[in-house]
Amino acid sequence: MALRPTTPPLNALRAFEAAARLGSFARAADELSVTAGAISQQVANLEASLGMALFDRNGPKLSLREAGRAYLPSLRHALDEIEAATLNLVTHGAGERRLVIGALHTLASSWLIPRLNRFQNDHPDIRPVIETLSLNFATPDRSPDLGAKQLDVGLYFGDGRWAGVRSDKILDEIQVVVAKPGYVGAAEKADLSGLVSNHPRLVHTTRPKAWHSWAQANGVTVAGSPGPGFEHFFMLIEAAKAGMGIALLPRVLIEGQLADGSLEIISDASLKSPGAYYLITPENRIDVPEVTAFRDWILRESSVSVDT
Repeated sequence: MALRPTTPPLNALRAFEAAARLGSFARAADELSVTAGAISQQVANLEASLGMALFDRNGPKLSLREAGRAYLPSLRHALDEIEAATLNLVTHGAGERRLVIGALHTLASSWLIPRLNRFQNDHPDIRPVIETLSLNFATPDRSPDLGAKQLDVGLYFGDGRWAGVRSDKILDEIQVVVAKPGYVGAAEKADLSGLVSNHPRLVHTTRPKAWHSWAQANGVTVAGSPGPGFEHFFMLIEAAKAGMGIALLPRVLIEGQLADGSLEIISDASLKSPGAYYLITPENRIDVPEVTAFRDWILRESSVSVDT
């Protein structure tokens, strides 16, 4: 076994890195859940073992000396590597074929999970694990991040142009106007402008302009204030089912509710979103066998969904 006689104790290295990054023994202590005195002692021991000072201490304020500035980048990289290796082991395990799938919440519950048993039947030796991804459509940068949770693949909405990942389009998004059955009278359905102006328009808060885009695409005039707002599609679905108003929802997310009669489409006027749903894969996992198997399956599955 290789010996590393000059490598300091890990606790001392973590104490130095946190203090250097945060500029304070007290703040480093809060992050590492120890006392400021313990951080100070660990750093002092590290400096003694190295035979050089890493900080200039000016009361509570710390500033890195030249030796500290030279040491910090490599040390930070090494600690990041340890964290990544540990997270990868905990997430993916050892000796099992595990596939960690990140998906937007409603897409996972409404579209993926009802079909996932077919993937399991085709690949009983692969264990899928579903994590949820968050996405705020109001932010200018909509790039996905799969690395933070060590995800193998993701199901994401957008334009498909994201750095560092392969993007395979799986589903277009066609939004339709729905309501609880009986909520809208038959005569009202013929007058679109009256329909959307006389009933509360439930709003997806991260897509605040969706109703405007739908109206513009279908030559409809919308009057009156919007109705209640909801952050996620699954909330919007439940609100519409409860009779709180009319909702503009992606059809792919409400096939179950349309089938069981808890929602009905109340207008033929629809809206094709400029974005679509994509399977995204980090570049370093494209050729992983479990990922390849899932990609092949979901592309076939999405093709069937479009055809039907």
